[in-house]
Amino acid sequence: MFLEVLYPENIKCIICNKAIGKNNSYSLCKECFINLNFISDGCIKCGKSIINQTIEEFTQEQLLYGCPSCLNKSYYFDKAIGCIEYDELSKKIVFGFKYNNKTFMSRYIANIINEKIYTEHINYDYILYVPLHKSRERKRGFNQAQKIAEDLSEITGIPTLNCIFRKRNTRRLYNLNKKEREQEVKNSFVIKDNDNLLKNK
Repeated sequence: MFLEVLYPENIKCIICNKAIGKNNSYSLCKECFINLNFISDGCIKCGKSIINQTIEEFTQEQLLYGCPSCLNKSYYFDKAIGCIEYDELSKKIVFGFKYNNKTFMSRYIANIINEKIYTEHINYDYILYVPLHKSRERKRGFNQAQKIAEDLSEITGIPTLNCIFRKRNTRRLYNLNKKEREQEVKNSFVIKDNDNLLKNK
């Protein structure tokens, strides 16, 4: 109760700062909520929305193996899930959270992720997050991925594991193309699972 008085939620929209009602979803005004492109038809492999892709020549059977942009690609994971399309509006949430120290946004992002996981009927054992390099974390003051992971853990009761470690600092990725990003992060991380919690996972 004390924290609710000190840090009240759902007073202003987290994107445009308009006054909102206490029951508004994700602390968003109606206009911002409507204009966010929530992904409901994500590719079963890469998770991106398939509505905006050229799929006229693809049959429903072919789409069972992935969308046109990832059909012939291999990944190091079973499935990726997208919650919201990345555009100018959703970028305001990301940049506000990461660069304007609006750490309270992690709770709303975690709620969005949790609802997406629920609708996808996904079972999972642990929540992991990508670590920042120590110098970058000191400069920013927090690791945004860790904050989301911890909030998601609190919401779901699924434990968060701190078992991914960064071996070296990397350049910022947002100005790099796909190939440059792959090369930049290659061999940058290592898993340390001293308690064997990830064995057979």
